[in-house]
Amino acid sequence: MTKDVLDALERTIQLKELATQQDFESVLNLDKALIYLLVDWSVPERASRYAVYKTLSDLEVNEIPVFKIDCSDQEKQYVVDWLLGQHGDYHRLFYGGNGETLLIEKGKLTDFIKLPFQLGLEIVRNKMLAWQTH
Repeated sequence: MTKDVLDALERTIQLKELATQQDFESVLNLDKALIYLLVDWSVPERASRYAVYKTLSDLEVNEIPVFKIDCSDQEKQYVVDWLLGQHGDYHRLFYGGNGETLLIEKGKLTDFIKLPFQLGLEIVRNKMLAWQTH
């Protein structure tokens, strides 16, 4: 997938980058938000990025804000700390290279999409729809 295609999809879904800890913490105050964990050195992540962005574009989920965190430098310890503080079966969540997508409600991780590139567009779509409508 080319950078131009991914950039165009980012514009279509109005994706905003969370560049700082303060940006991240402000999103935790929203009713719902989707956060994509980007890692630019990972080939599986790029495939996942396309699957997630394409699905969001097709679904037109404009009422739910969509964000990305660039974890390429692996120095976003505040994200790791927040993930570790979440309750539930989230120990299965890999973060840092496969395009993990966090589904957040009122500051809590309520679900996630693990390995979107392996799941495929239909499963990613169904998971997003189920989360969006519950």
